[in-house]
Order: sequence, then C-alpha cells, then structure tokens
Amino acid sequence: MRRLLSSAVVVLGVASAILVLIVAVSFIAVSDGSQDVAREGKIAIGAEAALSQAVVTWNTANQTLTLEQARAARAVGPATIVRSVDILEAGVDEYERRSTELAVAIGGQEGAAVATTSARFVLELEAFIAALSTVPTPGEPRVETLDDGPYQAAVGTLVAVRDDRVQDVLVEAEYAGQVADGLRFLVTIAVPITAMLLLRSITRRRRERESMRGELERTQAVISSKDEFVANLSHELRTPLTGVYGFALALEEGGAEDPETTLELAGLIANDAAELSRMVDDLITAGQVETGNVVLDIQEIDVDAEIEAVIEPFVRSGSNIEFTPTGDVAEADRLRFRQVVRNLVSNAVKHGGTNIDIFTEYGGGTLSVFVMDDGDGIADEHLTQVFDRYQHEGTGPRLQGSVGLGLAIARSLAIGMGGNLTYTRTNGLTYFVFRLPSHRMGKLVERVDDQALGDESAAKSASEVAKLFSR
Repeated sequence: MRRLLSSAVVVLGVASAILVLIVAVSFIAVSDGSQDVAREGKIAIGAEAALSQAVVTWNTANQTLTLEQARAARAVGPATIVRSVDILEAGVDEYERRSTELAVAIGGQEGAAVATTSARFVLELEAFIAALSTVPTPGEPRVETLDDGPYQAAVGTLVAVRDDRVQDVLVEAEYAGQVADGLRFLVTIAVPITAMLLLRSITRRRRERESMRGELERTQAVISSKDEFVANLSHELRTPLTGVYGFALALEEGGAEDPETTLELAGLIANDAAELSRMVDDLITAGQVETGNVVLDIQEIDVDAEIEAVIEPFVRSGSNIEFTPTGDVAEADRLRFRQVVRNLVSNAVKHGGTNIDIFTEYGGGTLSVFVMDDGDGIADEHLTQVFDRYQHEGTGPRLQGSVGLGLAIARSLAIGMGGNLTYTRTNGLTYFVFRLPSHRMGKLVERVDDQALGDESAAKSASEVAKLFSR
C-alpha cells in the first residue's frame, strides 16, 4: 500500500513537473511569437507608410508636370507652379524621412536596398524640382517628361518588404495561435487562475495583431483609391487644356478674320480655361487641406454679387440658371465662397438636369445658399460617400468630368468658414445647401441709415427699425 502510494506521489510529481514545463515552454513560445509578430508588423506598417508616401509624392510630381505644360500653354500662371512645387518638396521630405527610418529598422542588405532605391527616387524628384526653378522659355515647358524608373524601383523594393513582412506576420500569428490554443487547454485543466491571466494576455495580443492588419488594409484602400484618382486625373485635365490649345490654333490660323467666329472661339476658350482653373484650384486646395495650410480671410460679403460673378460664365455658355437676388450678406472668405458655389454650379451643369435654380434663405443667424436642379440625383448606394475624396466607380470617376475632389473640397471649405454643406433629394429635385453665418442687421442699419443722413432723431429711429427686422 505504501509502495503504491509512493508511486502515485512520484507519478503525480512527474506529471506536475511535465505540466509545469509544458506551460512554461508554451508561454515562452507564445511570447516570442507575439514579439516576432509585433516586430514584423511594425516593419510592414513602416513599409506601407513609405510606399503610400512614394505614391502620393509621385502623383504630386505628375500633377506638377501637367501644370507646367498648362503654364506653357498659358492656361495657368507661374504662382500655381510655385504652390504645386512647395507641396511636392514637402512630400519629398516626408518620403525621405519615412524611407530612412524603414531602412534603419530593417538593416542588413534589405535595408541597404531600400536606402539605395529611395535615394535614386529622391534624386530624380530633386532634379525635377531644380529644373522648375529655372527661368522658363515662353510657350515651352521646362520639363517634358519624368523618368519613372527610379520610382518603379523604389516602389518595387517597398512592396517586396511589405509583402514579406505580411507573410511572416501571418505565419507567426498562425503558429502563436496554435500554441496558444494548446496552452489554454492545458492551463484551464491544471491551473484555472493562470489560464485566465494567460487568456487575457493572449487576447490582448491578438487584438493588437488584428489592429495591425486593419491598419494595413485601410492604408491599402486609400492608396488604391488615390491610384484610381490619378489614373483619371491626366485625362480630366487634358480635356479642357486640349480645347484651349485647339481653339487658340483655330484663331491663329484665320478664325480671327470673322468677328462672329472670333467671339465664339473666344467664348469656348474662356469656358475651357475656367473649367481648367476650377480643377487646378481643387487640386491646390486639396493639398492645402491635407497639410492644414488653408488660410481664410473671413469678412462680410455681398452674397448676390459673388453668386452673379460665379454663374455669369455658365450663363454665357448657354446654361439655364435662374438666380433670385435677395440683398443678403454672409460672414465668409470671398474667394473660398466663390470656389464652393462654383463647384456646386459646375456639378449641377455637368451632372444635374437642364434647369438650375439658385436662391438664398436667412434664418437664425445663418444664410443658406440652395443650388437646385431637376436631374436624376445621386444613386442611393453612393449617398454615404457623396462628400468623400477620390471616389470612383469601377475604373472611372463616379461623375464623369470630375477629378473626385469638388464636393469634398466644397464641404471642407464650408466647415472651415463656420458653416456646412449638405445634400438632399426630394420631390424629384436635387438640392445642395451651403450654409454660412450671417448677420443681417448690418445691411439693414446701413440701408436705413443712408435714408436718414443729417437727421439725428431719424438715424435713431432707423437703428430701432433695423433691430426690429433683425429679430
């Protein structure tokens, strides 16, 4: 009996020792696996961030090249090129910083490859920027093309680093998950309290891995969206630019001899140039919004005058636009107000119905500018993305003739000026509503006081009348 009891104690002791050893080894394996996942995940995210910046910077360089060609055709001014180059320089600096940090984190031959290809890409962009700083020759672009070889090499290296790390993360995560499952089973039987602590630790680490994967997926989605946007950008900019160039050639080759033809061609050139200017404004504003460099000069503006200035070119080109002046004022940046209204009217002309109506309403310290059309409106499945940037459908832009920025930029500017921009569809009509702060009393006092000049009592009465109207 004693021998049996002694043997049982020995067996239990050995079993306990083996169990403790299994638990210890499993815990170390899980811990090491989690550390490997975290390390490889950080490198993968760093590669994705550098890759994203490389794509954005290269897209900016191509946009700048297109603007330089437009400058040579006298479609845009030198100031536009300067602003675009400033954005490009900031992008190059950011890419250089990210790629350097990634190369240091990787180390070895792989890190050296990242550093070498990135340096070549940066040198190509710096040479491009330097060329744009030279004195231009009238009618000729300072740069004809960009060599995409360094860009492709840098992107290829970053993609390889990212994909290798993602694969490593998946393998390590699967291994750690298998060990963790076995560990949970053993510890749940042997030591419930230890199992609870380990389960909590493993769950936390699993959440971290899932968070890393989600971040990689979100970053990739943004890059894909921007890539589609850039793929359509060149065509959208070249369409009005080609029109300007072609109509100008027609004038040069004899179109100016006929006054009616001259007037028609000049009108076509003005329309295409205005459309090109709107697209360029949106691109520049997009860069400023992303970097937080939008400067607003808020002041009291005459809403009627600004709206009439915006719609005049559209009406001249044959668009059926009705506008009812009301004498309202608003607190806004005059140029940004025009940009928002111009984008809304252009959107209605291109994608709305044949009849467009613009009107304003005041209430509660807010002025609302309504841009209404009788078109088909936006499909229900796209309503949640109306004001998102770079929104495309398939391989083309959701709204043909759009670079995918107009409505997003318009809403950002509206919010920046203390207002908002919303979309609604009712009774077969489409409404975009642009709201801004407004104080009507200033105009009313001015109007009534003008009628009471030289009469102190009358001026006081006029002020009282203004206060009544402002309630």
